[in-house]
Amino acid sequence: MIFNYDDYFDEALYLYENDENISGDKSAVSRFLKHKYNIKKSDGAIRKAISERLNSYYADKEIVEQNVKLSKEKQKAQDKNRIANKSFREHARLENALGDFAKAQLEVYKEHGKALKNINLTTLKKNNNTSGVGVMQITDLHGNELVNLPHNKYDFNIMAKRLKLYVSQCIEDFKSKNYEKVAMLFTGDLLNSDRRLDELLNASTNRAKATSLMRYILLQAILEVRNSGFEITIISVLGNESRVGKEMPFSNEGLSDNYDFMIMDGIKQILSFSDIKGISFGSLDKVEEVVEIDGKNWLISHDVSRMTSQQQKAQSGIGRYSLNGVKISFMIGGHIHATNVTDISARSASMVGANSFSENALNLAGKAAQNYYLCKNGRINTVVVDLQDVNNIDGYEIISQLEAYNAKSVSKLTTPITVFKVVI
Repeated sequence: MIFNYDDYFDEALYLYENDENISGDKSAVSRFLKHKYNIKKSDGAIRKAISERLNSYYADKEIVEQNVKLSKEKQKAQDKNRIANKSFREHARLENALGDFAKAQLEVYKEHGKALKNINLTTLKKNNNTSGVGVMQITDLHGNELVNLPHNKYDFNIMAKRLKLYVSQCIEDFKSKNYEKVAMLFTGDLLNSDRRLDELLNASTNRAKATSLMRYILLQAILEVRNSGFEITIISVLGNESRVGKEMPFSNEGLSDNYDFMIMDGIKQILSFSDIKGISFGSLDKVEEVVEIDGKNWLISHDVSRMTSQQQKAQSGIGRYSLNGVKISFMIGGHIHATNVTDISARSASMVGANSFSENALNLAGKAAQNYYLCKNGRINTVVVDLQDVNNIDGYEIISQLEAYNAKSVSKLTTPITVFKVVI
């Protein structure tokens, strides 16, 4: 009978690895098996046979483990390459899509600009009156917001009426002063936020469509001022509610991801393609900007820090620039939706007026209003325009655009009800 050591290998391996008395001792394992199974072989022969089989087993096991390790490393490298390739493909797709979108937008701006070439505008005023500048501050329009309070309504139609009334009064006053130049200063929040639930519910349309509507309305206002013969300089700063992301950055680079910039930059490009003379642009992507008007430096901002709330805070803001060698004579802002005028600053209210947030969360009563400024011989006179009641005003033309963008209006928020009265 031929003795087969392979029949005892599993037990030998178990004893070698696990038995507390003989584990790790090949000779002890061999002796144990010889006595247990009465193997008629010498101790040396049994030990040699068991050792060869254990050595072969561990060599194979090491090879398998190494192969598994190499396979894992290979798979890991493949996964990394796959993820990297996927990331590159997605980035390339996004970049291509954004590039195509930018090209499409540029074509739209070109078409708008070409259409504007056909309009006849009034010749620029040349009265040799080099003194005096009319300054328009357009702030907190909050386009896309719907307000339906008993004492205040607001939507795109009402905004178009209030803006029209404001522009008309500015033009009338600037003409009476015989001004030739007008500065149009946009101080932020041209578009409403939709980060809070009540804002999202009380929105006319999505913000992409609202951006186009705002551009269309503001372009009409700018052209009306230009058609009155004024040479216009347009400067815009960034608001907080009109930012694209949820976080509130305070750097120019961070906050310029903003619908205010998109609206104004689109208007700038359209007008550049129109070749209309007499309209120039300053910066459109700053949190704050210093502008020289009629020989004096103005600090313009949306004013999230509320420097225009109190004269002491205004002086502090002016002092910050003074430390850097910039002398500020006057500052303007918005943000709080309530007019506040001091000797060295002015805060404009909003085009919206009161809404549920300002009344219930901030406990502020307000009216729709905007400021403009009469600047001549170093004097700055602030004028506040009451824009609350515009029932009898014909606003800028937006009806076809509202229909095209399926925008809601205040009338769609109101459900008619029948009220029964008993009169005695």
